[in-house]
Amino acid sequence: MFIETSKDLLFIVLAFCVLWLTVFLLWLLYYVISIVRDAEALVRQARNAVQKIDELAHAAHEKMERSAASFTLIAQAVKELIAWGIQERTKVKERKRKSTTRKKS
Repeated sequence: MFIETSKDLLFIVLAFCVLWLTVFLLWLLYYVISIVRDAEALVRQARNAVQKIDELAHAAHEKMERSAASFTLIAQAVKELIAWGIQERTKVKERKRKSTTRKKS
């Protein structure tokens, strides 16, 4: 027979305990690996999203630099155009003033 003494019964119980402990640890390890895999996938997605945002910000920065250079040229042209318009306006006013003074005299 298998069980001759209480020591044999203890060894059988300990063997079953070790078996159940092993099953529990394997089950726990499976879920830990599953959680780590999901976390890694989440980190990869977050990294890709941050990379896309960084690329977008870099592209916007480059466009702003290019447009800033052209904006100064456009601003200078508008400034000169306004100055020319004011100058022409004063010339027209001077002509009108001269023509009205000639008619009066």
